[in-house]
Amino acid sequence: MSSQGPLGPGTGADDASVGMFAWSNPGNVTADDATYATASVSSISPSHYLKATNFGFTIPDGVTIDGILVEWERKASDASISDSAIRIVKGGTIGSTNKASGRAWPTSEAFASYGANNDLWGETWTATDINASTFGAVLSAQSSFGPATCSVDQCRITVYYTAVASQLPGVAIIAR
Repeated sequence: MSSQGPLGPGTGADDASVGMFAWSNPGNVTADDATYATASVSSISPSHYLKATNFGFTIPDGVTIDGILVEWERKASDASISDSAIRIVKGGTIGSTNKASGRAWPTSEAFASYGANNDLWGETWTATDINASTFGAVLSAQSSFGPATCSVDQCRITVYYTAVASQLPGVAIIAR
């Protein structure tokens, strides 16, 4: 199995298709630099989606996609913040599989991992899907009580794949 990544997004955006609290400075998720996309949330509704796309993958054509690992580097103002939704984005469309953990976010910046080298997020993938600028991930956060601030520094994705035998160097397929 081969992999590519982790790679960071080229684009970060606020997506209002869920929740009621917008992300400020969503473009800050493109680098691990301690500048944050932030949302102030309360117990009445989760945040909008924070959408990270345009990862710049160059997965070879014809491979089998085996799994996708998404990592969000985030922190919270207090222990009331947790994931509301963690989803994959394919062709610009937010997927239906929710990987939210329900665990409280730390108050110090740390990465949380979702998916794995054998997890396809309920989707069927091609290299073209992964290499597209519309491939990525979304995050929505919620508070279990009162107002709180959630902060995200970076999103990064690693894609795992297997080349078919005809793509391996030095391997010849002989027809009989």
